[in-house]
Amino acid sequence: MKKKCIVIFTLLLLLSGCGKQEKKYVSDVYPSELLTIENVSPYLEYTPEMTEERSRRMSAARYQSNPVGQGDPVIVKVYQKNGLQSAEQVKAFYDECKTMRPDAFDVELDAEDAFIAYPSLHYYIDGYHIEITAGSGSDDLQKVLLTNLAAVSIENFTALTGISAQADIEGDVPVPDSDSDS
Repeated sequence: MKKKCIVIFTLLLLLSGCGKQEKKYVSDVYPSELLTIENVSPYLEYTPEMTEERSRRMSAARYQSNPVGQGDPVIVKVYQKNGLQSAEQVKAFYDECKTMRPDAFDVELDAEDAFIAYPSLHYYIDGYHIEITAGSGSDDLQKVLLTNLAAVSIENFTALTGISAQADIEGDVPVPDSDSDS
């Protein structure tokens, strides 16, 4: 009996990582969680309706007017690591998107990398490639719209997953839970 208890205790220690705090990975991050209707509405001239689309490699949320045509839609796409693709494959696709657009330019966001190739902004954090399409211009107002929406989605992403680009830059320092009592 004592031997069984020792074995079980050892297994529990191994499974728990010996008390080491890990990043909490979410099996699926949905675009409608990164930018909600409440997040998107202030940037639109209409009351949006949301539709979702999911495939095995990408999920998308589309915020548009009803009837269609009252304004440009906002589209959020998430390409993420999963059983079908690794973080390296997602990053390779992100890099390919960037190289295929000669008009792309980098933007400063709290992400590992981010760029705009109008009418979309792309950012990458730890195996997640997020693409946000909004508006139809290619001027400073369009850049502000895209970067504001991306900043909100990054805040929501970090709250949802516990993953922060800053933690990755600083050497994978885990983000503490806000629920914990210090």
